[in-house]
Parts: sequence; C-alpha cells; structure tokens
Amino acid sequence: MKLHMRELFLKRKMSLAWQISLGTAAILLVVMVLGLHYIWRHTMSILSERDKDAAFIQLQNAQEQISLIYDSLCSNVNLLLYDQDVLAIASEHSTHMDYEYFSHVSNIHTLMTGMARSNRYIDSVFLYINDNAFISTIITNSITSDTRETVPIMQSDFYKEICSSVYQILFTAGHEINEFHGYLNPSAENLPLITVGCASGSSYRNRRKRVVIINLNTQMLDSLLRSCFGEDSFAFLLDRDLSLLYTTDALDEAGPDLSPLAEGNNAMGQFSASLHGTTGQAVYMRCKDSGLTIVKYISDSENRQDAAALEIVFVLAFVLCGVIALAFMRYWIYRCLKPLDALCQKMGELESGRLGVQIESPLRNELGNVIRHFNLMSQALARMDEENRKAEKALHVQEILALRAQINPHFIFNVLNTFKWMALSYHANDLEECIAALAEILLPVFRENIGPIPLGKEIHYLKKYLLILSHQFGSQVCLDISLAPELESVPIPPLTLQPIVENCVRHGYIPDGPVLTVCVTARTEGDALTISVTDDGGGMDAETLRQVQSSLEPRENTGTDSRHIGLSNVNRRLTLNYGPRYGLRIQSAPGEGTTVDIRLPAPPFPPGPTTA
Repeated sequence: MKLHMRELFLKRKMSLAWQISLGTAAILLVVMVLGLHYIWRHTMSILSERDKDAAFIQLQNAQEQISLIYDSLCSNVNLLLYDQDVLAIASEHSTHMDYEYFSHVSNIHTLMTGMARSNRYIDSVFLYINDNAFISTIITNSITSDTRETVPIMQSDFYKEICSSVYQILFTAGHEINEFHGYLNPSAENLPLITVGCASGSSYRNRRKRVVIINLNTQMLDSLLRSCFGEDSFAFLLDRDLSLLYTTDALDEAGPDLSPLAEGNNAMGQFSASLHGTTGQAVYMRCKDSGLTIVKYISDSENRQDAAALEIVFVLAFVLCGVIALAFMRYWIYRCLKPLDALCQKMGELESGRLGVQIESPLRNELGNVIRHFNLMSQALARMDEENRKAEKALHVQEILALRAQINPHFIFNVLNTFKWMALSYHANDLEECIAALAEILLPVFRENIGPIPLGKEIHYLKKYLLILSHQFGSQVCLDISLAPELESVPIPPLTLQPIVENCVRHGYIPDGPVLTVCVTARTEGDALTISVTDDGGGMDAETLRQVQSSLEPRENTGTDSRHIGLSNVNRRLTLNYGPRYGLRIQSAPGEGTTVDIRLPAPPFPPGPTTA
C-alpha cells in the first residue's frame, strides 16, 4: 500500500511553481536545522564559558577563605605540639596524677578549649601523648589513659600515616566522634567529620611523641562553601590524594568522575562531568599551601533552558520570515511562469501542426527573449514547411517520372533483343504476335498520370510478357499463378511483377536444363499484402544475393548498375507510394531457386501519390 501511494505521488503532475516552492522550503528547513544546531552549540559554549569565569572568581574567594582557616589550624597545631605543658607530660614515664601532672593537664585543656572557642571552624581537639594518654576538649579538665587497642582512631591507617609523616598536616573524612576516645559516649552526635592531624616528636620507646587531631565544624564549613558558591551549588573539597573530604550536597552512588584531576598539575582548570543524571562541567582550583582542591560542579540544565528559549525565539522569527519570503516568492514565481503557460499552450498548437502561431508579450527580460525567439521560430517553420511541401511534391513527381523513364528503355531494350533473336531464328514468322503483346504491355507505361491498376490487370500483362518469352524459350519457362479471386481487384503499381519475373528468367533459367517454373502467389499478413514470385532455378550464391539486396537500399539506387535496375526500380516505386515499411524482400540459395516477396499495404489502402 505504501509503495502504491508513493508511485501515485511520483506520477502526480506537479507544477514548476510548486516544485520551486517545495525546493525552497526544503532549503529553508535545512538552513533552519543547521542554524539551530549552530545557535545551540554557540549559546552553550558562551554560557559554559560564562559559568566557568564566574566559578573561577568564586573558587578564588573560597581558596582565600580556606587558606585563612588552614593558617589558623597550622598555628593551633604548632602551639599544641610545642607547648611546655605538653612537652612536660610527654617526658613523664607514667600518667600518675599528682598536683604537678594535674596542673599541666589543666593548662593544656584550657589552651585547647580556648582554641576551639576562638576558631568557629574547630569542632573538637584531641591530643594523644606517647600513644597511652589523650586530652580532649570534649573531656572536662582531665586526662584519660588508653591504649591502641581501646581507641579506634589509633588503629586506623590515617593515624599511622600521621605518625609516619612527622610535622605534616594531613586531612581525612568519614570518622565519627566516638572513634577518638576509648569509651562510647551515647550522647555524642555521630556525624561524619573532617579530621586534621599532625604528629611531632618521637624518641626512644615512643617518648615525647605527640599527635594532634582537630575535627572541623562541617556546618561552618558548609556555610562557608555555600556563601562562596551559592545555596544550590554543588561544591567538593578534596585532599592531597583527591579523596572526597566534603560536599555541599548528598551524592548518588557513583558521584562525579573526578579522575581528570589526576591527569595534570594545573592550578586551575575545567573538564566535563556528570552528576545526578545531569551533564555539565567541573571547575577546580588547587590550594598550594594546604594541598586541598576545591571543585564546583555546574549543571548544563539551566544553560539548556536558556539555549532552548533562544532556539524557540529563533525558530519563530525564522518561520515568520520564511512564510513571508515564500509568499513573496510564490507571487513572483506566478508572475514569471504566467508567460510560460502561454508559451506551452502555443507550443502545443505548434506541435499539432498550426505553424506560424504567435505570442504577444510585453516582457523585456529573458522570458521575453524566449517568447520573441519562439515567434521567429514559428514563422520560420511555417515558411520552411510551405517550401518543403512544394519541393517535396515536385521532387516526388519528378522521381516517379524518372523511374518510369528509366525502366522503359531498359525493358524495350530487352524485348528488342528478343525480337532480334526471333527474326534470326524463326525468320520473323511470330513477329506480329510479339509486337501486339509488347504494344499491349507498354500501353499503361506510356500513359501520363496513370495510377495503380488492379492486380488482375497486372497478371494479364504478365501473361502477355510470358507469351513473348515462349517464342524465345519455348516450353522451358512455365508461369504458375495462384491467386484468390478477391485479390484480383487489389490495386498495384503497373509493371511491378514483370521486372521481377524477367529477373527470375534471366538468372534462374539454365540452358538445356529442366523446365523453369515461376510461381506467383499472394497472402495477407496483418496489415500487409505479400505477393511472392518464386522460381525453381539455379538460385544465387551469397555474394550475388548480397549485391542484389544492397541494390535495393536507397543509397544504391543511382541507376548506374544495369544488372539490378529492374528490381531497384520496383522497390523504389513501392517505397515512394506506400512508405519504407513496404517494398521487396529477396531470399535465394544456390540450387534452391529464388523468392521475391512484394509487400503492399492490405486493404483499405492509405492514400498515395496520383502517379505510379
């Protein structure tokens, strides 16, 4: 069904105006699609570049804030690691609580509490001394003795890394407050923390070893990042190993792919990323002093909405302009093609035979030139047709008369030779009979403007010719005529059969051979009447047959080859009277005789020239 509809659409006549309109509409559609694609990419590129520049400014501000926090943490860590009270406790061989030991602990606790109160980003502070005692801001004015087995943080890789990286401040995340002491505090709010750790001092048997761990206030850090990047922004804080320390919003299971950060050491940059099913870009900046990396994720959703809104405006404007352009173009095409309709109409009249038709057009453009040239061509065709008609009529009559004049002396010459032989052989006893037969045969030839004669009349003349041949060949030549009675009235040009029978006798008769029989038959084949003249003589070889057939072609009918002038004359008269479909067809083979088929139009016959 689809194929049938497609064929109907293809076969449907479509005007040139519609073709041009549809072609222009298709071009406009392609231009609009390409324009939308370019506008989309260009708009997204501009918006992404704008977001990236704005994000760099925000990252710079956040880096400055984090650097201040980092410097404050460094100061607090160094203050604790090298405090005299801390060094004094670290030098003790035991944690026996006496007045002096309690005084050191009280001073250290006061120092740590002051640090936490003065720095809003510090949530809690832990001081581990020689891996068997710690002081914390969450424990009031006391020191707790614990071992590695009772404090979970001391068993972690982070603690081991702190101890192995002396005087280096390290960051980690994900620990809870209960992991930093040896007993469980149910009232503690076990929220994931950002932990900063640093170790210093290690001597024989772990004496004078101090480890400071500070847990940051994530709420204050979240407020800092949101104040820098906005409430609805996605910001990430990464450590030196590019592990996630903190994010301003919950992440899905996969989270953003931050692996491009490890591929270079640029202080700042940008790369494509995806988060929560959206695509966008991640803009980052590295903090040289702390080793932290700040990343802001920017979704393309808002940019896509802006780009889509711009595309809608573009489409509406483009469609409006396209409709206006198509309307003007349709009007212009109609004005341009209207003269072509008149031209097509006159060309149809010219095609139907009305030569000389004219078109009136006031146009002074290319179409006007075409119409003016059409008028000139139509006039020239009318003059040429009139001249050709006159010339063709004169040429047709002259050619037929020339062919008649060509065959007359040829035939007379052959008959006179027969008469000559008869006079010598028979002492002119039968001369009167031959002359009478010859006169009867030549009577229609010398008449002017004679048309076709009935086939029966042509057979009568052929029998008269055979009477003349009988005086030359005796009973050695026999004529067998087999025609249906209704065909005797078929018109045929005069002297059509005689030259063919003459040619059969001349080329088929074998002296001292068997009797030569010439058969004349007729049959209808579709719209053609075929009269066959067949002899049982010696026939022709291939080369002779080729020469005879070649003489029937128009280019060979020059009248200079007397051997085949009779056949070529008959063939030419038939083609002139009835057209190239009709004429002679010859078949022959050595020892098998010769057959000449005369093709004529079957009744009713088309009108032909008045002369034969």
